Amino acid sequence: MKTKKEIIDNRPKVKVQIDYRTVITVRSEQAAKTWMEKYPAAKIID
Repeated sequence: MKTKKEIIDNRPKVKVQIDYRTVITVRSEQAAKTWMEKYPAAKIID
């Protein structure tokens, strides 16, 4: 019987909502700011 190894990812993640149905996950605040410059209606969500 095989056991699955748990993946541990401690990198920070920031969720950005581009529009009412599109949510992306980025790894840094700077990346989030870049997306928000491209899409003025974007907002950071938790």
